[in-house]
Amino acid sequence: MDNREAKFILNAYRPDGRDATDPRFSEALDQARRDPILEHWLEDSVMFDAAITEKLCAIAVPAQFRENILAGVKVSRPPRWSKPLANWAIAAVLTLMAITGSVIWHNTRPARLAGWQNKAISVISSLVRNESRFDAQSQKPAELVSWLRAHDAPAAEKLPGNIEKLESLGCKTFSWNGIPVSVICFMRPDGGLIHLVFTKAADGVRDNAPRFVQQGDWATATWRSGEMVCMLALEGREDQLRSSVL
Repeated sequence: MDNREAKFILNAYRPDGRDATDPRFSEALDQARRDPILEHWLEDSVMFDAAITEKLCAIAVPAQFRENILAGVKVSRPPRWSKPLANWAIAAVLTLMAITGSVIWHNTRPARLAGWQNKAISVISSLVRNESRFDAQSQKPAELVSWLRAHDAPAAEKLPGNIEKLESLGCKTFSWNGIPVSVICFMRPDGGLIHLVFTKAADGVRDNAPRFVQQGDWATATWRSGEMVCMLALEGREDQLRSSVL
């Protein structure tokens, strides 16, 4: 099963989790656990469906709503059509309210990081606190990229222009759900740190423009570069990060 098939099946996955034990969904769920991009999509989809369900359940139809519609239909249509038309009108209004609510929620919901991205920030934090060590160290980014390639670890074909000019500290590799991920840490001109993360791009990921997310103390930018998905992260604000990406 590929991501396209899994996504088609998981579109029908209910947000309360009752389908988790259904054999029709099990293979698609396994595929999502193996692929961080698909898993992120599923998390967003479940959250979206749950929010819409909650909003629809909370909608209270005005007391005179049905009567007002029926009265309007009686004025403009023959009496024998009033009931079916009223039912269709109610259904249309409720559908429009649901669509409007879903669009508003979709456009205003906060962006979140995928599982591999949260794991990467955890690994970076461990390095910064000296709780773990780099796999390789060098002040030259090109040497660290070469080391990653020599050890069959993910590495972008080209580093972002503003990043490759910085002095590097070291690199670290780890695995998330069996998927290899690489991190290179750099020293910023202001004395702070900035970190570049690589992992293999999943099917369907075509966005080359950076997607910025502020999550707690961390600002991140994620984009695709060739066969890799890259994330740039620093402890700070999004505006501090943009100057390094754009």
